[in-house]
Amino acid sequence: MVPKVRDLMTRSLASVAAEDIVMEAARLMGERRISSVLVKGAREFSGILTDRDIISKVVSKGLDPSKIRVSEVMTSPLITINDEESIEDAAKKMRDKGIRRLVVERNHEKVGIIAESDIIHVYPELHFLIRERSKLEPTATRTQPSETLLAGSCEECENYSSGLKNINGTWLCEHCRE
Repeated sequence: MVPKVRDLMTRSLASVAAEDIVMEAARLMGERRISSVLVKGAREFSGILTDRDIISKVVSKGLDPSKIRVSEVMTSPLITINDEESIEDAAKKMRDKGIRRLVVERNHEKVGIIAESDIIHVYPELHFLIRERSKLEPTATRTQPSETLLAGSCEECENYSSGLKNINGTWLCEHCRE
């Protein structure tokens, strides 16, 4: 039996209004010990606000979370997956979109959320599939036209690099090759 998204998704959805301030959304996330909330527009969910959004779009820029509206920093549009899809399909979609969460739908209704951590906890072998971005676009260097370098996550330090090189079957960045 192929595991489905519905088998691992979180069924309770937390949401905030688009006009709410980031501080209130962060407070809700802290109280519920969750890393994201859906953002409700006038009629339907219009985006998602993650802990990463708050850090990268508010805190790191020195903005006041009590003065910034959720709509200003949320990620939109929502990227969804049907609850009948396989866990592997969810992992591939996360990889292809470069995200860590998918909103789960059934008959066009939002019924849950599945996170990278949900998948990896049960199927750790899919971690590489989600994180693999390195084999998508090979580019030749100017100094060594025959040598192929790839962009993606270094398999040693896990940092992003546009200069990965395969050393004995492992894709390494410039720093880890030294």
